Amino acid sequence: MFNKFPNRVGIFAKDLCGLSFDVRNSIQEAFHHGLKGSFIGTALNASQTLDQCELEDIRQVAQESGITLGLQIGMLNPYQPERSSDALEVGNGDLAKGLLKLTEAALQLGQPNVMLVVGKEEDRFNRSVAWSDQLAEVASFLKRLEPDLRSLGARVLIKTHEEITSWEVRRLLEVLDSNLFGVAFDPVNLIVRMEDPIAAADRLAGLIWQVHVDDARLLWNGRGYSRLLCPLGNGCIDWPALMARISASDPDAWYWGEIHRAELDIPFLNEGWFDTHPDNEIAEVATWISKGMPLSESPLSLVGDIDERIRAVTRHLLDGDARLRDMHIPQV
Repeated sequence: MFNKFPNRVGIFAKDLCGLSFDVRNSIQEAFHHGLKGSFIGTALNASQTLDQCELEDIRQVAQESGITLGLQIGMLNPYQPERSSDALEVGNGDLAKGLLKLTEAALQLGQPNVMLVVGKEEDRFNRSVAWSDQLAEVASFLKRLEPDLRSLGARVLIKTHEEITSWEVRRLLEVLDSNLFGVAFDPVNLIVRMEDPIAAADRLAGLIWQVHVDDARLLWNGRGYSRLLCPLGNGCIDWPALMARISASDPDAWYWGEIHRAELDIPFLNEGWFDTHPDNEIAEVATWISKGMPLSESPLSLVGDIDERIRAVTRHLLDGDARLRDMHIPQV
């Protein structure tokens, strides 16, 4: 029985405050909305030079407001080093050094768990370098970071981003130290890989340290589905059931509202599409297909009304009583 909603809830600062946000203002906005966290991106948003005094000042402001800062360290695909520009700059051209410096700065801001994105959807379909080879290189690179992460007392959370499946994240973690690596679980991205979010949560149970909260519909486009982003509760993700499942297996996870904007297609009728997703099983694919909307005229944008989506995700994260009523669970 699920009768307790998480109190570790926050939102991405770029969504609540705009792309050019001030970290101090994002802390106050999160506090004003009754949230417990503000996800600020990399530590460079707190201090462009990673100055210890500036980082300490931001940490104190957040602590005094009762706000936890969420941090990431960027992207890591050794075949696409240009995407790791922040880490390369911080590390003076040394990617590993830069990632570790960003991780250390996150610790100074009070956050031991930092998010990492592997790449972009186009990487999966790169014909010059097999996706399996790219993942192997990512695993090898992260393995080399383990001694330093252990020394720092930090953990890297690999995000279920648009390009990667839960099976692949699980296999990455099987060759890495589970005390040093975990999962940033983002179901709105997993549906682009034709995964059922609840089944994916079961695959990653015990490894999830943060959850990205958003919603989407699957809209038929002639060759498959398009991801139609929408306010929470209006999409195909069963959030009450998903939260119940994750809360049981990973009770310490943070829940971060993230307003996605990428307009992504799932052209599964294209020849060879399933060859690039060898883990997908018929039963789960059938469940996924059943969530799709019938053929209809596509809206001008698949991103939806951003302000409405922010209101919906904030209301969901905070209004535990309403969520309990929706799930028909008695309050205790």
